[in-house]
Amino acid sequence: MTEHERRDIGLRLENWSRWATAGSRTIGVSPTGAYCDRLRREALGDEPKQGDRRTVDEADALLIERAMRHVDNRTRMLLYWCYIKQAQPEVVCRKMSIAHRPATVFVEQFRQAQAAVESLVKKQNGD
Repeated sequence: MTEHERRDIGLRLENWSRWATAGSRTIGVSPTGAYCDRLRREALGDEPKQGDRRTVDEADALLIERAMRHVDNRTRMLLYWCYIKQAQPEVVCRKMSIAHRPATVFVEQFRQAQAAVESLVKKQNGD
């Protein structure tokens, strides 16, 4: 998997995380900050950015969610700890009984989990 593909599935999983946690918490922005940002956009007549990290692509999140139902439990839990709980790698390693040294052990399992979900999404779309 190339660096670009890893980044793409990472962004899609972040979107899935925002979708899955919608209403329970807001990631990266305070309510006051969101309100001020909205007022600024209205005053300047700006449109929200397409790449805005706070927006949620529900259709893509649903594709990821459907794929998550078909991955093995270990993969699902690894991605849950990394994306939904946003736990530090040390915590994920401890919770998942993954060797924390060398760090490449965690990185390899994380990338395999991303790739598993991505391949299922591609299969669902007939790519």
